[in-house]
Amino acid sequence: MGHAAALTIYDAVKKFGWPEPGSEIISRELLLGDACNARCIFCCAKDLQDKAKWLSEEIILDNIRKWADEGAWLITFSGGEVTLYPGLEKISRYAKRQGFKSVQLLTNGLKLKEKEYVLSLAEAGVDEVKISLHGSDAATHDYLMQIPGAFENALIATQNLNDAGIKASFNFAVTSRNYKQMPLFAKLAGLELGVTGFCFMFSFYSGGMLEMGRSLGISYSDALPYLRLALKYMKAKKIVIESKMLSNFVPCIAPELVNLMSDWGSSGPESKSQVGIGNKVRIVKESYPERKEKLPLCSKCVYYDRCYGPDKGYVSIYGSSEFKPLSREAEHFPFETLYP
Repeated sequence: MGHAAALTIYDAVKKFGWPEPGSEIISRELLLGDACNARCIFCCAKDLQDKAKWLSEEIILDNIRKWADEGAWLITFSGGEVTLYPGLEKISRYAKRQGFKSVQLLTNGLKLKEKEYVLSLAEAGVDEVKISLHGSDAATHDYLMQIPGAFENALIATQNLNDAGIKASFNFAVTSRNYKQMPLFAKLAGLELGVTGFCFMFSFYSGGMLEMGRSLGISYSDALPYLRLALKYMKAKKIVIESKMLSNFVPCIAPELVNLMSDWGSSGPESKSQVGIGNKVRIVKESYPERKEKLPLCSKCVYYDRCYGPDKGYVSIYGSSEFKPLSREAEHFPFETLYP
């Protein structure tokens, strides 16, 4: 028996009624709790896992109603590990009834090896799942997650999502163990698996990543040649970039990639996104001053009014010499995102 191909963004727009490419992404994210069944060595929240509690159903449903009334069309449930939450199907159905066009999950994918569970998510209205996949081979991904067999599990999970008619996407956290694999990962995800949505996330240096910064960290200067090669490969192979897919980058280290950076400044989808943490709701960009800092030379940069500066933890390890003020905006890499 054959398997279904991965849903593309165009398939998802047609099947689920998502807004057409070019539409504004109006999204909300709800953190259901910090419990997790993996032990990723770079995790910025690993100290929270052992004392994790789930958000109450009352708060979850209240936020869903409120955000639907505000006109958001995409809701993301995350954690911790979201698939451990016992009422996930219930709240997904509720979000669909409230009018959300898209219900998305962020997950390590371990539980998605169970085909019946994936089918239950599809029945509940889940239409996109972003799996954490941090390498192009088993040795790399399994080590970073500290779960033997996690890579093979992720491939099975992806196929289960395809068969259930759920759109699969990937998040790739850049570390010293995998940064050279970014071109190979683009080939694996975009060409071999046919996934049209994935993100390269330069890690925040807190929690596990800060603890292991010297051994697990990688500088922007060392990582960027491999990122540029991955993008050139994607361009050559016509691999679609759905939306801004470079996380925790800043313009001065790669000016030509500004149009692909998701969270560096006052424009783009994350500038208006909100996230529910406990019983509080926060605009995503309000968390940046806690993590990022403007350096003295930033005042001379053309992006000064829009950029929050580099990650504080990164600067504490690698210093600030990579970050140079720009006198003018650079010409963008010749890649257009489908969503602004």
